[in-house]
Amino acid sequence: MAKQTVSLGTAPTGAGGDTFRSAASKLQANDNELYAALGGASGTLPSALPIVNGGTGQTTALTACRALRVWKGERAVDIDLNTIIEPGFYGNDTFASGLVSNNFPVSGQTGSLQVLDISGSNGYRIQIYKTATTNETYSRITTNSGTSWSAWKRAIDANDAVYQQLVANGLGAGGFSLGAADLNTLAAQGFFVGLQNQSTAATAAKNYPTKASQFILGFNIKNATEHEAQLSLCTSTSQMFYRRKSYGAAYSSWFELLTKANTTVDGSGFIKAASPVVKLFNDHIELNDDAQKQPITFEKLGIGDYLVKGSLGLAQEGWYIEVPKDANGNTVVAVIYTILENGDISVKTHKRKFDFELAAVVPDLDNPIDIPDTRCIDLRLHEEPQLEEAIDDTEQ
Repeated sequence: MAKQTVSLGTAPTGAGGDTFRSAASKLQANDNELYAALGGASGTLPSALPIVNGGTGQTTALTACRALRVWKGERAVDIDLNTIIEPGFYGNDTFASGLVSNNFPVSGQTGSLQVLDISGSNGYRIQIYKTATTNETYSRITTNSGTSWSAWKRAIDANDAVYQQLVANGLGAGGFSLGAADLNTLAAQGFFVGLQNQSTAATAAKNYPTKASQFILGFNIKNATEHEAQLSLCTSTSQMFYRRKSYGAAYSSWFELLTKANTTVDGSGFIKAASPVVKLFNDHIELNDDAQKQPITFEKLGIGDYLVKGSLGLAQEGWYIEVPKDANGNTVVAVIYTILENGDISVKTHKRKFDFELAAVVPDLDNPIDIPDTRCIDLRLHEEPQLEEAIDDTEQ
């Protein structure tokens, strides 16, 4: 309806103007339309202009901000954050009130909380908490209006001390070269990964376990007197080492870890130290990694007659031959081995017999026999000489 204007007629008598009733009717119609526009019903103006009519629908600044999704900050002190699901900004300005027991991400921190929701009738909420004293950011979510919440997750950026420590210690982008560092002096690094890429720098004087290129993993809480452990993973050899120290104590010696690179399982199932090892079966040989560095070949000359060619000979210290045994610990074959003039290893297997004059079990030379199927004789060879690793001056 267009606005109705009352005609007052000609002054001073009002001649020609609206009658009282006509004027009152127009005024009443204008009032009715105004009330309707403001959202009033039954002749009563609403306490706040509805949003659809250009208002906020609320009577306080806080509720008006919430209705329009323009958040106004509130003070949240000594409040369980699990109960704050109303979207908005909240502040905690006392150190004592921010407690993990009240479901804050950290205790003893002032900070601000922002609660976000998704339009529509659902229980999704996101809480973002920013500490004012340490500038840390945490977030968590609920899908059921705060009945249960996910764990707080801390955001880490490039300026964060945790991120910078990860990078500095080689656990993230970037690297950590050990250079000339003494491994006994790295407690201040905390948990770290360092690379020694020159074997000549990996000396006993610097407390390395072996003279080889290697990664060093350190475990410490950045306190030189605390418990600590270090792990060495060699890259120029196939070795691994470990050492430790207790609170206030000195480091232990390095212990080499047993792997398939430095042990072998003999024909009887026992673990033995290994360098180059040849497993001699009745129709073939198997070489470990170190043995593959030598041009070793195999030839079967007859029943129980084997020739291992191209090796550097048997090991000069420690064990060098292991014969498979039965459940009672007796060898399953009698073995005669010979190092030929050209360095080849001759291995002959025979049945066993008891020699009454010697009171011992000896090979029955008249009865050669093959090594039983699935069993093998282990031959430990002389170690291939290790060449000194070349130094690349450009690596450091």
